[in-house]
Amino acid sequence: MNGMAFFDWLRRLIEPKPRRETVPQPVAVRRRPSVPVAPSEPVKPSQPASTAPVLTDPAITLHQPAQSAQEPTATLVVRLVDEHNQALQPALVITGALNTPVNYHLPKIPGYALSRIHGFTQDFISEYGLTTAIYRRLLGKPIIGYLVDFDSGRLLELPQIHRGKLGLNYSLTPPTVAGYHIFQAQGPQRGTFSHQAKRVVYFYRRDSWETVQRVHQYVFLQADHHVYDEPNGNDYGYQFPADSLWRLFMVITLTDGGVWCNLGGNQWLNATDTVRREHQLAHPALPQKRLWQPEPFDRLGSVDYVPGSAVSIYTEPYGETAGQLAHGESLEIRGRIVDDQQLTWYQIGPEAYINARYARLVPTNTI
Repeated sequence: MNGMAFFDWLRRLIEPKPRRETVPQPVAVRRRPSVPVAPSEPVKPSQPASTAPVLTDPAITLHQPAQSAQEPTATLVVRLVDEHNQALQPALVITGALNTPVNYHLPKIPGYALSRIHGFTQDFISEYGLTTAIYRRLLGKPIIGYLVDFDSGRLLELPQIHRGKLGLNYSLTPPTVAGYHIFQAQGPQRGTFSHQAKRVVYFYRRDSWETVQRVHQYVFLQADHHVYDEPNGNDYGYQFPADSLWRLFMVITLTDGGVWCNLGGNQWLNATDTVRREHQLAHPALPQKRLWQPEPFDRLGSVDYVPGSAVSIYTEPYGETAGQLAHGESLEIRGRIVDDQQLTWYQIGPEAYINARYARLVPTNTI
């Protein structure tokens, strides 16, 4: 048998054959003169027909694949999604052997907490498996809204707490309060829920209050006055006597035209039969028109106050505020008053006076 015939015989021997219940006949192998070949072992009838002879020729070596003792490989895919089935991170792909434990840890995702798991398994029970880990977004710190009476500082309602999930946008609007209208608001009314708590303060003013003037004056009562808990409110049942002088903190004008004075806290009296004074030592009983008689004083000047700020002017010395003038603004002075406290006032209009300490006169040219 030549060399090619030998390899054909060897290939037919190794290749699988159709299953038959026949026992293959032994085949004689002719020795080559240069390489002695060991005779093949007899084939037993119970052995498979694919059993190959053992050859001693180092140039011809047969290798049969070893039988694996491990189970087939299995794969588990773990999806990481939110409550809307949107992926939060790439899926985990875990491999192992069938019927062996699955060793993995679900990751911590910032801003989220693990809510539930679908398809949970502790072992590789199939060649391919799918587990879904569902995370819910954490709640951010609250935004607390306070509803405050701007003029009294009183809390109108219990604080309102607004909650939302981290990173979500919020937009707040002032709540409606009966008998009040929104005056101003402080704090972030729009933004996103975060790890920091926020505060929004809504200031309200009564619908019946037209104007509010905060003052540091005194009021002289020309008649007995009843005292109320608020303008047009409840009478306390006692009176402040005539010819008495009281510290004044606030003057308000109602929508019906009434004027009320606040004497501190919840003490209010009607402004009729009263005279307001800037200083407690000013004589309250003297008529105002006879007290202030400006003397002629024709000069030019400017406001000398604080750069970037404005100073108040008054309808008369120690009177009501008539407006404000900015630092450096020009003045045309037409009259002057020196009061009983030796304080000088400059008249700069028909009903406009400024304290002389806040005015700088333009020097006059001497001849």
